Amino acid sequence: MRRTIASLSLLLALGPALRAEVLNRVVLRINDRIATLHDYQLRRDEMVREITRREENPEERQRLVGQAGEVAFADIFRELLLQSRADQLGVETNDAQVDAAVNQLKQSYNIKTDEDFQAALAQSGMTEAQMRAQLRNTLRIQEVRGREVQSRVKVDEEDLRRYYRKNLEQFRQPEQVQLREVVVLEEGGAPAQDRPRIAAEVRAKIAAGMPLADAVKDYAQKGVTSNVIELGWVSPGDLDKNLETAVWHLPKGGLTEPVQARGGLHLAQVIDRRESRIPTFAEVQETIQNREQDRVFRQEVGKYMAELEKKSLIVANPPEEAANFRRQLIATEVEANEADELGGAALPASPVPGAAGAPAKPIAPKTAPGTPGTLPTPKPVDSTPPALPPPPPPGT
Repeated sequence: MRRTIASLSLLLALGPALRAEVLNRVVLRINDRIATLHDYQLRRDEMVREITRREENPEERQRLVGQAGEVAFADIFRELLLQSRADQLGVETNDAQVDAAVNQLKQSYNIKTDEDFQAALAQSGMTEAQMRAQLRNTLRIQEVRGREVQSRVKVDEEDLRRYYRKNLEQFRQPEQVQLREVVVLEEGGAPAQDRPRIAAEVRAKIAAGMPLADAVKDYAQKGVTSNVIELGWVSPGDLDKNLETAVWHLPKGGLTEPVQARGGLHLAQVIDRRESRIPTFAEVQETIQNREQDRVFRQEVGKYMAELEKKSLIVANPPEEAANFRRQLIATEVEANEADELGGAALPASPVPGAAGAPAKPIAPKTAPGTPGTLPTPKPVDSTPPALPPPPPPGT
């Protein structure tokens, strides 16, 4: 870090023309594609900002920032390899494809209006033109990999069955109970001293054979209780601990005593139970197939990138902090080989988003779902949007 500050100070002391010459110095050439020192610095700084934004552990943050130079250069290396190949294949993308990619990005981050989109771009430090240019590059690279790698991904049913047999416990489903409940409400409901009595009255009606909905109808109309809440199938850990303890060993049709949990006194009824089980191969075949295809695709991408490198004219002159960028490329190959040996085990996460050849899925913004956050910078890799955070477990 001190060396970087000193270098910047020296650069600022130079004249504008000399500074421009230094920044325009070519640090990487692959065939007819080049990257300058300025290109590298932009990529590195972008990664550092992203690490700083998302990594809360100081030691881990420092480690990742220390690797950012190598990772950024390795990313540029892969990108130029693939962009050069796209040039050779004559791959082009049109405005309609870029429009579709922009719309997908907006949907992924629940961005509803142009104003929200512009705000998110500004927060990300990008203009719309920059975003579109990067998405265009991403689409070109995806087209190259689709043409030249996807056809190599072959997984037959016997491979899937073998994986299923070796990893049965991976698919085990926990014991589950199906629940419905009513809550004697705290907020806006009856006075605190009356709630245990109301809960006992509702429970007595249900125990006498009255359906849950009928037992709370009058109370619910007065706002004293909730209506019937269908919690569905829940697993251990999904519920408030007190509520879980009360319901877990009840028989089908059983009803808890009033349980204090979030929102008031809960009365939960067990509709059905499912014992822990391992689903059949047919039930999980699609899941296994998707997992195995992803593993094989990663493996084949690594092989393909090595093939491209052997066939390309490459001149690399990285800055000192990125001199060991090739160990990031080697890490990718090692991970792919380990995944192959483990028969589809999950790959370890890359040290930096988009690094080491891993699919760089945009990091979910730290804002709440539905609030436009900082948009991710598209990378020349998979741009599958992240899943939104799951809803909070019922009864918690």
